[in-house]
Amino acid sequence: MGKTSLADGSRRRKDDLVIEVLGEIDETHAFLGLLKSALENSSKRNEIEWIEHCLLTIGGMVATAPTYPGAGKSIRVLGDAELEKLEKWQMKHMKKTEISAAFVIYGDSEAAARADVARAVCRRAERRLVTLIMNRGMTDLVSSQVFLNRLSDYLFVLARTL
Repeated sequence: MGKTSLADGSRRRKDDLVIEVLGEIDETHAFLGLLKSALENSSKRNEIEWIEHCLLTIGGMVATAPTYPGAGKSIRVLGDAELEKLEKWQMKHMKKTEISAAFVIYGDSEAAARADVARAVCRRAERRLVTLIMNRGMTDLVSSQVFLNRLSDYLFVLARTL
């Protein structure tokens, strides 16, 4: 069976929950890159690129076991500052559009459709991360789960502005 290595040197099966979560985060990152390529607005592109860096941080946190030597020193942790920045951007975009209580039909533009796909993939990543947290007691990842939750909200609002 196929295995892969993590930063701590441990080998995991390809179907291990940690590897699955890393794949979901990577897919979210890839779709954000696709979205970024469709954005002409440099401030929105900068927002997406900053978010991509946050996803790399989350991936590092997931891939690094709590017992990994130096984990607390070498792996940055997402905190309140990142959440506040993301929420601030979401509020900025909300002021530019009206969010209806009705269900949304996707695809008003290519960029909006890309944002909606990234949002859906992000929500799947969040669900798998919750499973990892609950099944393995990895409570140090709760801040990452909250970030992914806010990211999907941000992407929903952003899509309505594109």
